[in-house]
Amino acid sequence: MIDFKKITTVLFDFDGTLVQLNLDFPQIYREVYSIVKRYGVNSAPYQDLFLIELVETITQELKKHNPEKAEKFNREAEGFLREREIAAAKEAEVVPGACQTLKGLKERGIKVGIVTRNCKRAVRIGLGKNDFIYDLLLTRDDVRPVKPEPHSLERALKVLKSKPEETIMIGDHPIDIRAGKKVGVRTIAVLSGKKTKEDFKEFKPDLIIPSVRELLKYFYRRGDGR
Repeated sequence: MIDFKKITTVLFDFDGTLVQLNLDFPQIYREVYSIVKRYGVNSAPYQDLFLIELVETITQELKKHNPEKAEKFNREAEGFLREREIAAAKEAEVVPGACQTLKGLKERGIKVGIVTRNCKRAVRIGLGKNDFIYDLLLTRDDVRPVKPEPHSLERALKVLKSKPEETIMIGDHPIDIRAGKKVGVRTIAVLSGKKTKEDFKEFKPDLIIPSVRELLKYFYRRGDGR
């Protein structure tokens, strides 16, 4: 259970939570695997890794024997991912009610952060197209390793001077819930992305809601007497 009267900070994921990026992940994986193959690495042992972790792991493997080759691979693979993210951000659509939710939280005295695995340029494009109000933005260009590791959330708590027990992490993917639990914040799963309620079952978020537009009803305005 979340005691919303004690919440001072809400951290949001970006893609699937605040905006929708039309990324064809199966095709992106195929193209990244193709890049990996050209660098002479068998991708089979790494099939279970997310894209960013895949690129980082292959980079480290190549670095053991050929640092220059590793740097070249990383530059090409990371550059490819950024291109796809930026292109998708230019066509991104805001999740209905997302801008109003962030604005409403700020009006209620809540600190708002956005913590994402996406690159900074893509996120700024996606946010800049809409009237988002927030206090902090952390992307993979700011903090590594990315979610579900806790580093970016730990940084957010430090910068915002927020306590874990007074903070919520909200996102559309189990990695958001996993990251939140690692730092002891409350967690909310939203179903505005591609995951279903069943996908979150084993990760046990404190709350599951259809979309961020439902969030404000849990908060009251400071000083409204309730």
